[in-house]
Amino acid sequence: MNLNGKRYVSKNGLLDLLQRKTNEDEIRYPIIHLKGDDIEVAITHENAYGEEYYSFVNGQFTTQGGTHLAAFREAFIKTIRDFYKKDYDASDIRGSICSAISVRVQEPVFESQTKTKLGSQNVYEGGPSMRNFIGDFLNKELDNYLHKNPATAEALKKRIEQNERERKELSGIRKLANERAKKANLHNKKLRDCKFHYNDEATGKRQRQNFRKAKESTIFIAEGDSASGSITKARNVDTQAVFAYGANL
Repeated sequence: MNLNGKRYVSKNGLLDLLQRKTNEDEIRYPIIHLKGDDIEVAITHENAYGEEYYSFVNGQFTTQGGTHLAAFREAFIKTIRDFYKKDYDASDIRGSICSAISVRVQEPVFESQTKTKLGSQNVYEGGPSMRNFIGDFLNKELDNYLHKNPATAEALKKRIEQNERERKELSGIRKLANERAKKANLHNKKLRDCKFHYNDEATGKRQRQNFRKAKESTIFIAEGDSASGSITKARNVDTQAVFAYGANL
């Protein structure tokens, strides 16, 4: 293509696109580039978070994706699960992905006049559905590629398992934060709380030790702040709580 006296050329299609969109030092494995009749895909994973896709129909850049992109995302997950024979979480498989897909469709139907989102359900009238067309292609070509390139397959597996570990660690942090938030919401200035509570769970060696302490927890109810003062000073802060109530309670 010549534009304003400058010549633009792409010899490798979507491979060139992903090479421009990614940093060679940041990708986890060489870009997977697959081509077939009326379809082309390029796939890699980066060190960044999120998902990044570029989709095209008959050369038109569909910025909002559509049926072809939805079919690709679904087929990629299924192919990866089948290859590794493990039911990875979809978010772990697609996390950090940078990919591009291009298809050719007869009489494409778009969801708006701007042609930014494909709505076609079939590749051509009476032909295969977009879901089956892309699914069959990836199931064959991507599976073959990973078998022929074990180093890439291993690098992809490590990226997926890293995403899995990070997701579970984040889930644990969120759970702990929610538990602490609940305890904070129950805070009462009249209550001198203890460290371990009767309904604490016993999971893990340390938690089981704490669980035994939790079963020994006690709450002392005193009338007024003055009455609770001496008890508060003498109590075992791990297992003994003190609550002071007033006449208007």
